[in-house]
Amino acid sequence: MRILQINKYLKIVGGAETYMFQLSKALQDLGHEVKFWGMQDPDNLVCDFPELEAENIDFSKQSISKKLGSVLNTIYSKSNRKKIGQVLDTYQPDIVHIHNYNFQLTPSILPEIKKRGIKIVQTVHDSQMVCPYHRIYNFQRDEVCTKCVTGSFANCIKDRCFDGSLLKSTVGALESYFYHSFNYYEKYIDAYIAPSPFLASLLTHRINKKIEILPNFTEVDYDSSKAIELKEYYLYYGRISEEKGIIEMIDVFKETDLHLVLIGKGDNEQKVEGKIKNLENIEFLGPKYGRELFNYVKNAKYVVQISKGYENCPMTVIESFALSVPVIASNHSGFKDLIQNKITGFLVDFTNKNEVIKELEKINTFDISFFQKNINDFYNKNLAKKKHLEKLMKLYNALLNKQ
Repeated sequence: MRILQINKYLKIVGGAETYMFQLSKALQDLGHEVKFWGMQDPDNLVCDFPELEAENIDFSKQSISKKLGSVLNTIYSKSNRKKIGQVLDTYQPDIVHIHNYNFQLTPSILPEIKKRGIKIVQTVHDSQMVCPYHRIYNFQRDEVCTKCVTGSFANCIKDRCFDGSLLKSTVGALESYFYHSFNYYEKYIDAYIAPSPFLASLLTHRINKKIEILPNFTEVDYDSSKAIELKEYYLYYGRISEEKGIIEMIDVFKETDLHLVLIGKGDNEQKVEGKIKNLENIEFLGPKYGRELFNYVKNAKYVVQISKGYENCPMTVIESFALSVPVIASNHSGFKDLIQNKITGFLVDFTNKNEVIKELEKINTFDISFFQKNINDFYNKNLAKKKHLEKLMKLYNALLNKQ
């Protein structure tokens, strides 16, 4: 089978790219041919169509006049539609598997794929189709926001969801209005995949098609030659930003004797460093990647994720489970789809600081080996690569009438 993977970024930016590249490697190992199309970038990990990649759009580096010229291309790109047509005629894939493409690539590419009779599968990695800003979070108010999920996309403009910018927020809202009004997501996508029931439930407010639930899988690179040495530290790793609840996490842990390790990077790094300056039980190590990161994960007593914002299918939980590490997480959104409370980890309401401190003191007394067995059973049944590929190939073959 010839499969074309489409994503705006062809380098690792987040969980979507990690999943896409790991999935593609797994498909290649099964004997399928996989190629990629997305934006130009010197850091791209693949370059299958060097003359036909989409222009790299970066608003922050553009002049005012250039920004205005880019607005229309952000909503609908004639250039990208032409380029994808040439890519399809050159490669002639059986399946196009789309990931993140709004704004930089734009849904303008969809009719070009469809008119060639090629089946389109989309793995939906975020809530962009129901929230123009795609995070379901308003940073100006520092709170979850679902106004656009069932209401008007004009809320994005009213609340200036895109970095407080009227221009960016207007472009985001217009993009959503345009493609939903012209029914692009119904007409052109043959099959939708959501990594979690939580995300699927959001999408059903705007998408009137069956949505397959298929949790992401991952393969972690760690030093398997060394035995796991369970350390007495709790670990947060991921983006260091406001909606992740890291400041609130620090405020909780500083009232305990528990050791907290923070790993990651983001726009809240200086604030975090200031908060822990005189705290002996909390340390911030900055970003870590690959084997170095996962060596920290596999030795942690617990991984902690107390995000204030909604999470769809958090890769940190899947990665932790792949290493048999229980997770303490917020009792909402995609966390509830992955974590079985008091069986594979803990779901906690982090809004009451004093109650959370008491809860952590109880959690610290649990026997970790109990969780490890449960995690292994859950992972092998629901999140293993083999299971994922079986379900995905069944979907591919159904679209191609091969079963």
